[in-house]
Amino acid sequence: MGALGVFIVTFLFLGVTVSGDFFDLSDALSQDTTTASPRKPENQECPNVARDIVLLIDGSSSVRYAEFHAQKLFVTLFSKTFPENTLFSLLQFSNKIQEHFDFRTFQNDQNLNNVLEEIRQLHGSSYTATAIKKAVEQFTPQKGARSNAKRFLVIVTDGEKTGDPLNYAEVVQAADRAGITRFAVGVGPVVTSRLFQQELHAMASRPAMEHTLMLRQFSDLMDIQLKEKICASHGTVVPQPTLAPSISCTSCSDPRVLQKLEQLVQGLDQVKSKLDQLAAKVGKCGPGSHG
Repeated sequence: MGALGVFIVTFLFLGVTVSGDFFDLSDALSQDTTTASPRKPENQECPNVARDIVLLIDGSSSVRYAEFHAQKLFVTLFSKTFPENTLFSLLQFSNKIQEHFDFRTFQNDQNLNNVLEEIRQLHGSSYTATAIKKAVEQFTPQKGARSNAKRFLVIVTDGEKTGDPLNYAEVVQAADRAGITRFAVGVGPVVTSRLFQQELHAMASRPAMEHTLMLRQFSDLMDIQLKEKICASHGTVVPQPTLAPSISCTSCSDPRVLQKLEQLVQGLDQVKSKLDQLAAKVGKCGPGSHG
């Protein structure tokens, strides 16, 4: 190959085409050959249906300060990703349970920064089953829960429950009766424990595998695929009791109906009078009578 040929090959290899456009080799190697689909509008990603979501975060002593702060950050960011027809309530648990805000409070003021800044970690042991029971009690009109809303409970915990007098079976039955879909989020090295995984499955809705998430560290909460699961979930709207249809009494004031009733009463009076007369005659003609 002559000197001119070597020059042309070198020139093209370095990234300049005949047309003069620059070609970046690294871009070509990293380029995704698939065309990315345009981002869907938020209302298509997550339909703006009524949802009431209770967030239950772990404040036990096994959670370190930075990890508890990560949970508060998760609450802030997570609550802002849903459509406007979603309400939130926040509880913290250890061996004590603390309500930080309910649905009514959230609806009146959705700026949670001031509330979350004031939240302090409870410390203590983990009464996770008792905490679920308290979370179920949030779904009442007094707490701002709506009868037409789908109900969700998100439980974040870093370990097995300890010292809790309640078991999961009884509290999840109450949650099922209340129509609450539960997501159990296990965080930390303990997620490799078989016993802990069993606890997560016990507190989650069925099928348990679809409603259980396991993270190695609390910072992973920022990337959790939980919103997608909730938005895709059909949830359960608690059936409202069906009231017996009221009997219309509009005909009761109809003069013709009243006239018929009066005639019926008069007819009954006449029948009673006839029966009394007949009974008197039978008495006169009886065995004790003299003719």
